[in-house]
Amino acid sequence: MTLSDLQPTLEASVSADDNDARIDIGILTKGKPTLGMALASLLLQEDVPIRIHVVDTSARPVINRDDVRFALRLAADRRVQCSYEYSGESDVAFSAGKARLIRALNGRHVCLMDDDVVVPSKALRQLLDTALQYPVYGYISPFCKNSPNVDLEFGARPPCSPGSLIYQDALVHRILIEYYETTVDVLDQRSTDQKVWETAFLTALFEVLDRPAIRQPDLVTYHLDYYESPRWIDEERTVIARSAAIAHALVRRLRDGTVDPCGPSPDLAPRAPARRSLVRQARALLPWIR
Repeated sequence: MTLSDLQPTLEASVSADDNDARIDIGILTKGKPTLGMALASLLLQEDVPIRIHVVDTSARPVINRDDVRFALRLAADRRVQCSYEYSGESDVAFSAGKARLIRALNGRHVCLMDDDVVVPSKALRQLLDTALQYPVYGYISPFCKNSPNVDLEFGARPPCSPGSLIYQDALVHRILIEYYETTVDVLDQRSTDQKVWETAFLTALFEVLDRPAIRQPDLVTYHLDYYESPRWIDEERTVIARSAAIAHALVRRLRDGTVDPCGPSPDLAPRAPARRSLVRQARALLPWIR
């Protein structure tokens, strides 16, 4: 559905406090040379308050590179809060890094940006203007040019593409933390036949929560990795279905009261070591799926 197809369904006003007006941006990087460009495009956004947190999973800290140090200097000149966290390499660097990002981003409007995507100078202002029309939404998705074109099967619902603006309340925050801390993504190096895909999970999550997915086709972002293959997920239909099933299960757990969305983080079982059998690993990671 596009913006013109969707009308607000809730009668409520949106307050103008800092949390409403700010966008929290999370960038997970493994050291791509495009990181400096991605940061600069965000730091030059117009007419919108932003906060940026970077989690670095590369072998060597990217903060030592000139392009990143110059970008952080630009952040200071622009008076943009930009924090950096080095976590280093691991076989679940993507998932663990995303969990770190979600823990650091406590705003109502969250944007999980890739380190190889750049945006026009008024892109975030456009996303926020749309978001402020709705008391609650799922995500607002731009059109990402040159993004890998995986054969998605989400029906009429637009996928949650890189750079989408996500509405984060306590419920979504808890779901995302548990998801990233207990699953293995297709971008993780760990070997398992239970891998999931973040895009498929997020798209399914907000469908289960019955929150709108808004496509802004006139807002174009640009994926800079021109060498990336358009088809890079093995057994993509199975991965998409598994990711959607996990979204359903997590929402069901929270609605049944198994996890308190407003309470402290539960003691989540660590991901099973790679040497364990796949059956035992699946049960340890996702004991709530039968």
